[in-house]
Amino acid sequence: MNRLTASALAGSLFIASTAFADPSAAEILKMADNAATCFKDLSIDSRMEIFEPGATTPRIASMTTLTKGEKRLVRFTAPADSKGMAMLLETRDTMYVYLPGFQKVRRMGTHAKNQSFMGSDVSNEDMASQTYSGVYQPKLIGSEGDNWLLDLTLLPGKEAEFPHLKMWVMKQHPNAVTRIDFFDDKGQLAKTQLRTNFSKDAGDGDHYTPAEITFIDHRRNDHKTVIHSSNAKVNQNLGDDLFSQRSLLRGQ
Repeated sequence: MNRLTASALAGSLFIASTAFADPSAAEILKMADNAATCFKDLSIDSRMEIFEPGATTPRIASMTTLTKGEKRLVRFTAPADSKGMAMLLETRDTMYVYLPGFQKVRRMGTHAKNQSFMGSDVSNEDMASQTYSGVYQPKLIGSEGDNWLLDLTLLPGKEAEFPHLKMWVMKQHPNAVTRIDFFDDKGQLAKTQLRTNFSKDAGDGDHYTPAEITFIDHRRNDHKTVIHSSNAKVNQNLGDDLFSQRSLLRGQ
């Protein structure tokens, strides 16, 4: 083999290997963020099952969630003592709650971000967290089956309940997150989130919603909460006024 032929072959091999190389960690995390937010607006009906230790049946809560941009509005339809309650999540750090018994909208303090959502294994911060770029620094640490595995560490100056995450992201479309492991500041696995059975939402868009999201709190003897999602619709031209404190107070 002459020098020219060898050089051409080496170049071809380099191009082929580059074509099949994994994207960078930042690119994978961005794809996951885009998969989670590729809509103008989104509405989902959910049933939350909270499995208490020793109970034969789960405790149930039902809600409708509307999302537009960073903002998320959650309205509860069951149980009876929670019906009419609502939450407005403007950002990861700015949240409001409406309690119909008091007829007032109250801003939730920063300490409330880590509190349990309706006594479940879902925190208020979990409810507000749609994307992770700009909050965590990603590192690609390998693959597991059809998923990339990312290691995420909290960026300087950012605040979150868990400073370290491991995230599984689909290699194929829709590039959605299928699992997140949450580690505390001592490096102990504190909580796991699993997302399964993705299907395309109704409407003119390409967003996929998992039919089930399971939260397992390892700090509470693997206490479990399962959220069943249905009737997911995108791009219905929801008005900006829905995502306001005034809307919370009106119950609309």
